[in-house]
Amino acid sequence: MRTSVAGKVLWITGASSGIGRAAAIEAARRGARVVLSGRRAEALDETAAACKAARGQAAAVLAFDLENPEARAEACEAAPSLLGPIDALVLNAGMTQRSTFMETSAEAFDRVMRLDFDAQVDLARRVLPGMVSRGSGCLVAVSSFVGLAGMPRRPAYSAAKHAIAGLFQNLRAELGGSGIRVVTVYPGYVRTAVAHNALDGSGRPTGKADPNIEGGVDPAVVGRDIVRAIEGGPAEVRSGFTLKLRFGLFLSRRLPRAWARMSARHEGL
Repeated sequence: MRTSVAGKVLWITGASSGIGRAAAIEAARRGARVVLSGRRAEALDETAAACKAARGQAAAVLAFDLENPEARAEACEAAPSLLGPIDALVLNAGMTQRSTFMETSAEAFDRVMRLDFDAQVDLARRVLPGMVSRGSGCLVAVSSFVGLAGMPRRPAYSAAKHAIAGLFQNLRAELGGSGIRVVTVYPGYVRTAVAHNALDGSGRPTGKADPNIEGGVDPAVVGRDIVRAIEGGPAEVRSGFTLKLRFGLFLSRRLPRAWARMSARHEGL
């Protein structure tokens, strides 16, 4: 059943740029009130200004370090007091990497897993009880194409995105009939800074561009798909998939060895 985000409170992590910012602006344009989270308060203020320009709806900034468990706990306590109870939680924050499994230090691997999986689980665990008590709400996890089909040089990122996809499939089954929607979004190539911020094997940012990312879709495309899913669209969203990515996903399912060879040569097309 289709609903509307108008008047609803959406809490979006990773809202300082990219997909998170695009989803916040789209939600505000449709009349939602948004709570914006990320590390960089100044960038979040820019997103808040863009939300206000889109429709003039209320936007609140809640800056914190998602990697810090104490900061997450404090943010979950503070978020409902800003604009009201959270109607939809969009778990979008995360980081990626560009190194082989053998090149990736245990510390770098664990850091990606802590942010891209453990922190998302923690937020969902803290916000979900309020939704259950009200009998309504929506949980959205932003996974990735590599949460469906692994690619070389992204071992921790792929592991985390597969894990979050599996968790949300489980939650969708457990929460059936509760009034709570559970949505998983699988972006393809999207023009964001994710590649520039990717970690190398030692855990330092690479600062390098990725031609596939640079040639990807506008984040606004994925932002619109996220908000439409919250409003009653599909429970699983594949957004910004090129023909090559769709072909790659087919190969990964039907001819996994062929996909392994092809993705090794072209880093996933």
